[in-house]
Amino acid sequence: MAEPKGDKLFVNLGASQTRRRLKGFGHGVRKVETAGRNQAVVIHTATGRHLRELENKFADVGFSSRASDLGEPVENLRNMGTSSGVWLRRVGIQTVADLERVGPAVAYRLVKQQHPGATLTWMWAMAAGLKGISLVELPEAEKERLRKELAELDGEG
Repeated sequence: MAEPKGDKLFVNLGASQTRRRLKGFGHGVRKVETAGRNQAVVIHTATGRHLRELENKFADVGFSSRASDLGEPVENLRNMGTSSGVWLRRVGIQTVADLERVGPAVAYRLVKQQHPGATLTWMWAMAAGLKGISLVELPEAEKERLRKELAELDGEG
């Protein structure tokens, strides 16, 4: 079967989730394919207003017309899952690069304001994920450094 013609829109969402978002959308969407873990490519012919509507469907998770410009979704980080990704995206952290830029303590503080159930263990899981290690491998000294950083953010330091 021939590859469908059209432009590509890379999104930070799995292919099945992308298809669900696009159900009934139309507007030139030809095909949705996987583009890696928690990423998909939408092959489309949308232009103008329809293209903007298509992009708006993925504004909360991130999108790009080039795969190289799309950052790795935060759910791909070790120790993070779908719920963590939702929490982080709601505070404007969509990619691993975004999390690296703000740091786990700031990310934790932002999320904690909306989700009081977020725990220090969750913050440590983010920090460990950024180092590519398991939560249980995060050194106690790093946990203490993060506690101090939180205290400074809260004006206690």
